[in-house]
Amino acid sequence: MRKIIIPFFTFLMVALGLSSCRQDGATPIQNVKAGPTLLRAHAGGGSCENYTYFYDNEQKTLGNVFTKQVLVAFASGLSAEQEANIVQAFGFVKGKNGQVSSNSALLHNIELVDGLNCKQVEMAMKALADDPAITYVAPYFMNGDGLLGISNEAIVTVKEGQEDALAALTADYKAEVLMPLSGQTYLVRVDKSSSGNALDLANFLKGKEGISHAEPDFLVSLEVPEVGSAPDRRSRSGSFR
Repeated sequence: MRKIIIPFFTFLMVALGLSSCRQDGATPIQNVKAGPTLLRAHAGGGSCENYTYFYDNEQKTLGNVFTKQVLVAFASGLSAEQEANIVQAFGFVKGKNGQVSSNSALLHNIELVDGLNCKQVEMAMKALADDPAITYVAPYFMNGDGLLGISNEAIVTVKEGQEDALAALTADYKAEVLMPLSGQTYLVRVDKSSSGNALDLANFLKGKEGISHAEPDFLVSLEVPEVGSAPDRRSRSGSFR
């Protein structure tokens, strides 16, 4: 018998189509876009990516993505109930777990089900980003006894008179220079239409002509979420050294 292999995202589209079907007198099919079993089936082998960034030309290691929580931003105009329904349609999501504001967005902690590894979480983030109601997705990383999250903003310092270089680089990356912070330092915003998240942007700008320094504006969480724990609302945005 010939084996038929269905690509992952084709499977998701079929599942979405089936979820919209209705039968008279029948219970609607639950709209679960992807779950842990599907992630495990398509994550493949190999090691997880080891993430890094630069501070004062010194490479800092973040390690693998944290496997119990990610960050998302939603499109404007949605109610809290609509936001919850959007993420709970994904079988790998346990639920919303608090929120924190950057300078330009309200970011939500999305708690994931137990048992996922870092490669499966990377795939889960891609699946979340494919939802039109979600405008940004980024990981958390372990940092001692707490967490570092990648906000939707990066802090970029340009060399004197090189503002045009920053404008050209961010336009190419589909990012936006939001405002000056001090001197030659600027706040730059990304979303899912950009070429990468704020960590990716900072690494992209490293060594570019006209750029003195770039780093993601981290979200520092003072507690590591555990299964059944209360939402951690003691998060803040800020640069991490």
